[in-house]
Amino acid sequence: MPRSDPSRKHCAIYTRKSSEEGLEQEFNSLQAQSEACEAYIRSQRHEGWILARTHYDDGGFSGGNIPLGYDASERTLVINPAEAETVRCIFALYREFGCVRGVKEEADRLGLRTKRSTTANGTERGGQPFSRGHIYRLLSNPIYTGHIAHKGELYSGQHPTLIDAETWNAVRGQLAVNRNRNRSKSHAAEPSLLAGLVTDAWGKRLTPSHAVKKGRRYRYYVSAALITKSGEDRAPGWRLAATEVEDAVIRILLDALTNPALLLDRLGTAGTPGEQVRKLLGRAARFAVALKGSPAKRAKVVRELVEKVMVADDKITIRMRRAPLLGGDVPSSASDIPTDAATELTAAAGLRRRGLETKLVLPGLAQQNHSDPALIKAIARGRAWFEELATGRARTLQELSRRDGISRRYIRRLVNLAFLSPKLIEAILQGGQPVELTATRLTALDLPLDWTEQHRLLVG
Repeated sequence: MPRSDPSRKHCAIYTRKSSEEGLEQEFNSLQAQSEACEAYIRSQRHEGWILARTHYDDGGFSGGNIPLGYDASERTLVINPAEAETVRCIFALYREFGCVRGVKEEADRLGLRTKRSTTANGTERGGQPFSRGHIYRLLSNPIYTGHIAHKGELYSGQHPTLIDAETWNAVRGQLAVNRNRNRSKSHAAEPSLLAGLVTDAWGKRLTPSHAVKKGRRYRYYVSAALITKSGEDRAPGWRLAATEVEDAVIRILLDALTNPALLLDRLGTAGTPGEQVRKLLGRAARFAVALKGSPAKRAKVVRELVEKVMVADDKITIRMRRAPLLGGDVPSSASDIPTDAATELTAAAGLRRRGLETKLVLPGLAQQNHSDPALIKAIARGRAWFEELATGRARTLQELSRRDGISRRYIRRLVNLAFLSPKLIEAILQGGQPVELTATRLTALDLPLDWTEQHRLLVG
């Protein structure tokens, strides 16, 4: 028997992933680690290094850790029913919210957890709340469609699928839209009207931001804490819908500019000659017309008149410059207030949580109704599923779950909405429901069948 060559070194590769940090980055996969090791071993051929045929990894399944939703069985994957429901729920939540942040918040509320496993030395791992990176990685993993990724190519696997093609394509499309939007933040077709002007009651600036849901762009003014601490659970701060804040500011300005008595009182023009008052009111009227005009005209007026917008829990205050309205016509003897000083316009307001964002309510001014698309969609889907079950077109929740790629738990929550009272449904369609009545809150409640009890619980 020939003796082995002592100059040769047989090199085995062992790969592992010890944490979820950076899971959204492709190089953190076990396959990427393996490829890097293989390349280095080949570079050392002159030293007698030879790659061993057997590959080792921490997880027991060939090619990497066992993904959530599956168990390993004879070097292939079989479905873990409980985990599979979690996977389908996360995909369904992403289709509903359109952003990973929304999925994480709802997943935390539902108590969803990562995969539990035990290492070779008996250490328990996993079973933790999902991080945003973990959710992103899960939504991007083609293994759930029955495929295996290798060196940039997809190959059919021998394991069963968890996610249907329609759901996978919809989620992948939205992920791509969000990724492209984030890479080009300067593309905004509609600039934020109050950029640099909005603060909270403590003077902390609210920064313009946006999110994309199913191809539609939603703008917000966001507290710095929600940006700098975006990875933390329940970071303190506000996420105000930009359109609501901007509409509120315009309505408050219009209310002042079109109310001569209020405007003259705010500007401190007592004792001003009548001709100068007439000119002042003429300027106010022109500003009011411009505020009702094109976005460019509104922006010009806001930049001229508004020094700062302060949003508090119970009010919104606008510091309005006096000089553009006075135009130098008011003599200093007519007022003790300097011409270049600002005056404050204040309106009562309420800030109420609505899902991820905070809704601004101005009870003192004409309030527009705002329908909630997510809430309307939830009710429509629940009624459609209930009708299928009631007519026999679908026999069980499990059948609907398999067909639509959505967890039974999620379907069951929405089917209960089929018993919502017609009066409540009408209010929701018209946007007249209480602002705190969101899809998340409604589906989390134990909804009574009695309509009177429903009104007492949901409307008060």
